[in-house]
Amino acid sequence: MKTVVEASAPTRVDLAGGTLDIWPLYLFHPGAVTVNVAIDRRAHTRVETGVSGVQLESKDTLRKTEAPSVHAAIEAGELSLPAFILRALGIDDGLRVVTHSRVPAGSGLGGSSALAVTIAAAAGTAIGRSLDADGLWPIVRDAEAQCIGVPTGVQDYHAALHGGVLGLRLDPGAIRVEKLKADPGVVEECLLLFDAGATRFSGINNWDVFKGQIDGDAGVRAALGAIVRAAGELKTALEAGRVDAVAVAMNDEWEARKRLAPGVTTPEIDRIVAIAREHGGAAKVCGAGGGGMVAVWAPPGARGDGPRERVAPALREAGFKQVPFRVDLRGLEVE
Repeated sequence: MKTVVEASAPTRVDLAGGTLDIWPLYLFHPGAVTVNVAIDRRAHTRVETGVSGVQLESKDTLRKTEAPSVHAAIEAGELSLPAFILRALGIDDGLRVVTHSRVPAGSGLGGSSALAVTIAAAAGTAIGRSLDADGLWPIVRDAEAQCIGVPTGVQDYHAALHGGVLGLRLDPGAIRVEKLKADPGVVEECLLLFDAGATRFSGINNWDVFKGQIDGDAGVRAALGAIVRAAGELKTALEAGRVDAVAVAMNDEWEARKRLAPGVTTPEIDRIVAIAREHGGAAKVCGAGGGGMVAVWAPPGARGDGPRERVAPALREAGFKQVPFRVDLRGLEVE
């Protein structure tokens, strides 16, 4: 009998503390925390059982591959992410996997990680191996690292699993996921997304940072320490509803991130940040940078004349595309 399972999960905007969520970087920086917001530009996977071999399809890239087994699909190097996830689940054949994401590759919104969560959830359910959040995310983390060949952070998986406004406390021995006491409506009013106009591969910057920490690069370690402080301040301000203080912390985080890895920014990203600051807001690139989406924090004015009312039109007039979204409270859903 054929079984059909569908899963969807949100992507995310990281507000502060990214890169620290790569093991073991956070172990060297006590108090590390990552703050992100799940958004409704969701990733989707459909899994069907009862097929011959393994069939993989990406609606986004218009790529398909068929192979007699998952092992053969990995050897062929086509659509490797779903193949590695299936292998991690102990599946070698008998499935068709079709994926679709509402964010483009290289956007910095955690699209591939959200897809990975949906693939694992749908495939696991299809074979009668439903996994809870604690059982699912380590499988996906390891499969994605095998696929891209560099260490991966974990914040994207938790945003996809839980939704909402999250704080990840990166403690030795445990990563503690906390739904922050922040009003999602206020976050939605203050947070904007703009496209910097170029994609990037996140693993490059992350690997440089990882290597710098392990090699004892004083500049890398100091910049990571500054990111820890800014992320902690942003989390505190967000929970207290101090939206202006969130902007200050985001600006501090961005300055530290540029010291951490100069390749994180581009002339287009610099222009977005400059316009946001000029009109009373803050901005930072999403993900590891070098292109992709830029998160802009611009609180609305009480009488319609606040940073949001000034920043958004100024960025659009400068030629940057605004990307609409809503804060997603739903997290992973499987049917």
